[in-house]
Amino acid sequence: MKQKLRERAQRRRASKTASAAIQARLMVEDWWAAAFQVGIYRSTPTEPATEALLADLLARGARVAVPVRRKAGYAWGWVDASTSWKKGAHGIWEPRETQPAAAEDLRLIVVPGVAFDAQGGRLGHGRGHFDRLLARSGALRVGLCFENRLVEAVPMEPHDVRMDVVATEKRMLFAPTAAAKMERLIG
Repeated sequence: MKQKLRERAQRRRASKTASAAIQARLMVEDWWAAAFQVGIYRSTPTEPATEALLADLLARGARVAVPVRRKAGYAWGWVDASTSWKKGAHGIWEPRETQPAAAEDLRLIVVPGVAFDAQGGRLGHGRGHFDRLLARSGALRVGLCFENRLVEAVPMEPHDVRMDVVATEKRMLFAPTAAAKMERLIG
């Protein structure tokens, strides 16, 4: 079931215009502006882009962590404006060097996915890397999704982590868990 949903979603077009709109939608939120310890993915060409979000975070002096490939999977690593990048696994930009970041220290995490549903369900690439990165964090989880990849329902398994917010180029969808986490950010 998940594999068929993945294949269907991946056939839907990824748009630079939609990526820009998703990022712009996020950057006007007061809770985005209040986030100063943020985990964020570096996008592939088939995912909503994150370059503008990363630039915004670094420009305002936020502490930023990105997923970094380790032997058995991924871990969080701190980056800053002086970070040197290289192409890593799956063509994803990774820092050449980084200091480890604890998932527990992140207050907001921007999450990729193949598809999402309005209840915060996330369909990843099927290897569970991001679910493991999210499992130890109480951060506000924000999934970036092209509107044409929003599905009726993502089949969820016990290890799957739901999003608090799903941002598309047309709207923001908030799960009931979002309000308390946003309040902690805004203070």
